[in-house]
Amino acid sequence: MFLLKARNSVFSIIGVIPQGRALNPSLRRRTPGNKTTSYAFAGAESVGRPKITGNLLILSFLLAWFGGTSFAQSGKSVAYYYSSDSLRITADEYVISDTLPYLVIIHEQGSSRGEFTGIVDRFQKMNFNCLVPDVRNGGNANFLGNETAKRCRRERRSRSTSSVEEDISASVEYASGKSGKQVILLGAGSNGSLVLKAAKEQEIIRAAIALSPGEFFYPYFSVEDTISGIRKPLLIISSKVELPYMQQMVSNVSDEYKTVYAPKDSEGARGTRALHSSNPSSADYWLAVLLFFKDLQ
Repeated sequence: MFLLKARNSVFSIIGVIPQGRALNPSLRRRTPGNKTTSYAFAGAESVGRPKITGNLLILSFLLAWFGGTSFAQSGKSVAYYYSSDSLRITADEYVISDTLPYLVIIHEQGSSRGEFTGIVDRFQKMNFNCLVPDVRNGGNANFLGNETAKRCRRERRSRSTSSVEEDISASVEYASGKSGKQVILLGAGSNGSLVLKAAKEQEIIRAAIALSPGEFFYPYFSVEDTISGIRKPLLIISSKVELPYMQQMVSNVSDEYKTVYAPKDSEGARGTRALHSSNPSSADYWLAVLLFFKDLQ
């Protein structure tokens, strides 16, 4: 009974695993004394590190973790707060418990909080409160318009990169203020690059996940140079074709703190699409995220 319940909970997060198919992640687990252990399934591409291969090991690892997890979920409410230039930001907020940390989730440029429809519930099952804001460099996603971007245009406010950064900072501060804890920050595409920059600069960010970030902001800043020497856990999610580029971008970050993941046996997907159930390799990406979060405990 216990194993069946735990197994179903895990699979409800990572998705249905096709019969006869091995999961792919090759991921580091940080241990005391800065020793590094990797867990690998067949067909993974990642930054080179020692590996321990074994499907049974990983499955046991996940079942043990999720056996003690409640998987509570909350309804959605709308939150409002202000960026540094007094632009009001609209965000979807999902609160499970006041005692849990927040995951702040930032959409791609030209998108909206609707980008994460069908994804946020999986993060909730990992026992995170979630904040999903509309930041001002947005548009529409999944038939949901970006309310902050509309307000920004209506009030004729700046849409500069630094203004978007301030929206992200305001979101991080709001979440940290609600929980009294450091937050984990996730972002996609060019906004994923801004998430990495914010992680280097802001102490209240504990760790960061970037889905297909890139060097989109020359000459304003270089991601590779900006995050050099960062001492916080980073997970970089990549498609197969992007992998060498992603590895170069984090080349100045110690292996102790970085994990770069792309599937080896499929092309994968870029950005948030990597996590959508329509992506055949989404289960692999979700397991990469699960193991990254486990390392943070």
